[in-house]
Order: sequence, then C-alpha cells, then structure tokens
Amino acid sequence: MDPQEYRDARWYALLRAATDLGVDPEEAPALVQRLLDEQRRAIRRADDPDPLVHAALRDAVLGPPLSGHRPRWPGVAALAAALAVVGVVVALTRPEEPLPDRLRGDQVPSLFGYDGADARSALEARGFRVTLQPTRDCEVYGRVVASDPPPGTAYDRGDRITVYTSIPADVVCLNDYQDRATAWQLLDFANGRGPAPEFADRVFVYAGGAAPVVLDGTAARDPDAWAGTGVLEGLRAASDQVGLVDEHPLTYAIPAIRITRTDEGIGACGVPEPSVAGTGDAFAVLVRSPDRTGCPVRLDVFRDGDAILAVAYYPAS
Repeated sequence: MDPQEYRDARWYALLRAATDLGVDPEEAPALVQRLLDEQRRAIRRADDPDPLVHAALRDAVLGPPLSGHRPRWPGVAALAAALAVVGVVVALTRPEEPLPDRLRGDQVPSLFGYDGADARSALEARGFRVTLQPTRDCEVYGRVVASDPPPGTAYDRGDRITVYTSIPADVVCLNDYQDRATAWQLLDFANGRGPAPEFADRVFVYAGGAAPVVLDGTAARDPDAWAGTGVLEGLRAASDQVGLVDEHPLTYAIPAIRITRTDEGIGACGVPEPSVAGTGDAFAVLVRSPDRTGCPVRLDVFRDGDAILAVAYYPAS
C-alpha cells in the first residue's frame, strides 16, 4: 500500500490509538509520524498495514524507553486502564495562551457524536459534496471517527469533504461494544439525533446531589420529561464543545468519550460510592472536554438486561 495514502486515511485513527495507550496528545503526532517513517517499507509491502503499524505503536509506548530518554507518558499499569478509552478526534497541539473556542459558519463543523448518515445530511445542508469512507477503527459501526478536511477548516459551498466512518475489525473491539453503543444512543437522544435507548418501566435519575427523579418508561422516552434534571442539557453542552489549539495551521480539538466501570475514580471529581445498584451490569460514560482538563461530564448507567433502570449524572468541573 502507498505509505502516503495509508497516512492520509489512518492519521486520525492512529493519533487516537496513541492517546488511548496513554501518550500525551501533544506528543502523539510526532510519535505517530516517526513510526510511519520507520515503517514505510513495511507499509508499502503490506496489503493491510494496520496490524504491523499498531503493533509498532504498542511496542513504542509499552516497550522499554530509548536509552537516555525518559518517556513522558504513563507507565504500564496506568496504560492498562487507558485501553478502555473511546475517542473520536483528538487535539494535535495546544496553544501557549488561551484562545476563543468557537467555529464560524464558514468552517468545517465538529462531527462529534454523528454517524455517517447524519454527518452527510448536516454537511450537505452546508453545501459540501460528501464522500463517506469506511475505515477500520475500534468504534461503534458507522460512527464518524475523522474527516478530511478536519473541523475548523475554512470552506466554500461545493467543496469536497471525506468523512471516515468506523468498521470494527478486531476482536478487541468487542470488549465493551454494547456499552459504547448504549452510550452513543444516549448522546443521540440528548442531541435530538436518534430515538431513546431502551428504558425499564421505571427509571431513577440522580443528578447533582438532588433527590432522585423517577420517570416511567413512557416518560423516559420523551426528552421534555428530563427537563430540570440537567442530564440531557449537560450532555448536549459537552457534545458541542470545541477547542482552538493552534492557529498555524488552524487546528481544533473536539470532545471524546470514555467508557469505564462505575467503581473507577470513586472519590475523584466528587463522584460518590455507587449506591444505585450493583456494578455487575453498569458502566460510566465520561464526555471529556477538548483540552482533556478538569473533570469530565460523567453519566453512570445501570441496566437490567438491556433496559436502563437508572442513571447518575455528574456535571463537568
């Protein structure tokens, strides 16, 4: 395969894989580019370079550091937890001074949380000529994982854009696939881009330390019934964030989600001991800000079979 074609198609997925392994987002581009340069001959000889490039990436991060250089990413123990991270598009650089975080109408929008069909509709409404390109990635099938040009790029009506959508093609992608699928259903529901996920006959909503709100299954499927809880509003606000991280070239970061256990991070960011239900069929969705600082929006999801019976919401700070 041509090395440049492989880089163009897989750049953002490789950046995400590096950060999922625990590499600082600031260092990920340099690390990925170095690996691609080192693997050019092997990539050219391979019909599918993905396995060898990902293996080289894992070796670079998890293997022994080069002599005389101290790695700036976490150790192996911390990296084991990071393997459950779910991300979309990550920051390439960060500015020395804070800059305004917004996109104008003549810039490529953030596609965080979109699937391919919704992304096509939204972009065509702006005048883009859209190509959907499936690509291997450990994300729920059909979810947008990158675009070319990326978010924040200035455009004119009639410009072409390629939107890369996920095809899970590795058995490791199945580890928390259903949890990720449910998380995206909740985000689609909050953002008005999809129906409600499956809810139990009664749904307990814990938000902001207030007394729980109890919704019956029919009411839970109505976004208006969630008004006052702050849950859907918080998820929408977190989804809409962007961060300007470099002006030359113009580079923006967008949110990412992470799936983890409800008993992970107890005590951090004001999250109490789980008390809604057992954690055997439960998971936490973390919607991380573009700059990955502070405490993310967190939604603990408790299920009975496939039906959601309770959620506990913790706003970002």
